[in-house]
Amino acid sequence: MFGRVLGCLGATALAAATLAGCGSSGTTTITHHELRLTEEDFRILPSQTSVPAGRLKIVVRNVGDLTHNLAIEAGGGDGRTGGHVFATIPTIHPGDVGGPIKVSLPPGKYVLVSTISNQADLGMIATLVVRPPA
Repeated sequence: MFGRVLGCLGATALAAATLAGCGSSGTTTITHHELRLTEEDFRILPSQTSVPAGRLKIVVRNVGDLTHNLAIEAGGGDGRTGGHVFATIPTIHPGDVGGPIKVSLPPGKYVLVSTISNQADLGMIATLVVRPPA
């Protein structure tokens, strides 16, 4: 019984590390309609995410020492050019959680970015790919 519990804990830890980005450059694929992001100073984790088309709930936790926010911009931009903004989570202070917000995005590529000051230039950018419906 104890071994089974440890095995479950290990699997849970592995899943959590995968969702947190774990420093890898791979894409995290979300199969449900909830995306949980973490903002640090200066990165958004996971840095690449793929989600199914449809209604998406987004929650952001700020674990950094600085204030951040989150904007979802049309793909092709770099988060700095003021592209079309689909949704935003306003100011998220250190230790706080922003959202949830709910948004419906058509299939395509989007940029997740903190638009405060020059944070995008410092690495506060992530990629969101919305897959066509199955």
